[in-house]
Amino acid sequence: MKYFSYLILSLIVILVFTVSPVRADNPFIDLISGSKIYFSHVPSSDGWETEIAVINPTAKAASATMTFYSTSGTPIGNAVSINLPAHGRYQTEVGNTFVDAENIAYLVLTAKVLGLKGYSKFYKDGMRASIVASAPKNNGLFTKIESDGWTGIAFINTASVTANITLTAYSDQGIEMAVEPMQVPAGTKVVKAVEQIFTQSITGATYISFDSSQGVVGFFLNGSSNDTMLDGSKAL
Repeated sequence: MKYFSYLILSLIVILVFTVSPVRADNPFIDLISGSKIYFSHVPSSDGWETEIAVINPTAKAASATMTFYSTSGTPIGNAVSINLPAHGRYQTEVGNTFVDAENIAYLVLTAKVLGLKGYSKFYKDGMRASIVASAPKNNGLFTKIESDGWTGIAFINTASVTANITLTAYSDQGIEMAVEPMQVPAGTKVVKAVEQIFTQSITGATYISFDSSQGVVGFFLNGSSNDTMLDGSKAL
């Protein structure tokens, strides 16, 4: 029995190493997210600009491809290829580098090397926020609803069919304040203030969880009431 268990474990390791793309130094790190990650917010219009960066933390050189999409999921321009040396970093500004940048809602980076990381940092008039590039998930958390300002939530549906999402708002005491269904068409990006999403009152709610029928990439932004502060995060 012990021998059989070792045999099964060996077969799993062989599959990971031979079927998966080239791995990072740790073969179990980000086996999915490393090969395809989404930069979910990259504004370059109305005074906004976005810096993006891609980091290769592995000991192998990596080539990657960036593709660009509108809010409806329509491809924009041609794909752009980048090359990263081992432990290398690539950085650029969206508006100064990519065609039709003002219409890019999100971009997708794909690579054979697993473990690539990235972020987008967008800024305007002294305000700025950063969001880590991430992989699709079926559930997660938006960890704070701003009480002195506004909170916006966004989803990108990475699937080829409509995503049916259930959002639940909770208080600090764990009380369920409101539940709301939401649909996001295939490939599209939807951005809404939390008050636009929930038909019930969410007064007293401090965070939101979600469950989705398809893989989605989510993030949230919080802004102060005097429009001087901005922060955000990917869905956790």
